[in-house]
Amino acid sequence: MVSQLVDGPEMTGAATRVRVHHHHVPAERRYRLIDGCCEPHAQLDGEYQSIDEAIGEAINWLLASTGGDEQSWIGVEVCTGNGDWRTCRLPMPLLCELRAGPTS
Repeated sequence: MVSQLVDGPEMTGAATRVRVHHHHVPAERRYRLIDGCCEPHAQLDGEYQSIDEAIGEAINWLLASTGGDEQSWIGVEVCTGNGDWRTCRLPMPLLCELRAGPTS
């Protein structure tokens, strides 16, 4: 928060000072999924409120479309205050399930 004192143009003295508060309201973050080429993902082209929501959607899509038998390179970008997109998670394979190993 930033404060500043402002004097009235026609008055002088401490009694005429007014405290003005400037509140910084952070913009709501938006995330999107990108593919292995760092381009917006063709099938998962929505915007998400969090990284966890975006990755969860990618995992659900991957499990539904491939049955979890394949890996897919997926990353995440965040929208900056000026509208540009910045990578916050580089594309890497999403491993949707652990393979059951031999039991002893």
